[in-house]
Amino acid sequence: MTAYLVLASPGAQIPDERSVVIADRFAPWAFFAPVIWLLFNRLWLEAFAAFLVMAAATGLASTAGQPVLGIALDLALSVLTALEGRNWRAAALQRRGWRFVDVIETDDSDLAFEIHASQARANGNVQRPASVKPTLAPLRLGRQSGRETGSIGLVSVERN
Repeated sequence: MTAYLVLASPGAQIPDERSVVIADRFAPWAFFAPVIWLLFNRLWLEAFAAFLVMAAATGLASTAGQPVLGIALDLALSVLTALEGRNWRAAALQRRGWRFVDVIETDDSDLAFEIHASQARANGNVQRPASVKPTLAPLRLGRQSGRETGSIGLVSVERN
């Protein structure tokens, strides 16, 4: 089973048909082509940083006479991007005004959205858009005031 992050579009009610469902798992395309994958997912700053790291790795491998270090640096970048790239995408969407609304564990992204929508309707948790711009919730362990908090990867999350 895979955990899916559900993010609602800015200014939309929950559940929202335009919601983005992001799988929290290894991204194979991000492993093989990290810069292209980051650009495709509109992670501009991360793609620029990854390009600089790849250029440094290439420089180490070819001109500095450190091929093992260059290859290790390039492999580390690929593994980090593949493991955390989807969480970077969720954090970037939250910075753009999208709201984190749920985490669903299932085998399919369409099924994850259907479960989220049915739970929101069944619990009467249909929420109107908030006028306050959302921010990333700080990491707090345990239950506090009826909210569950924690993290998924390196992205801190808060569930209502």
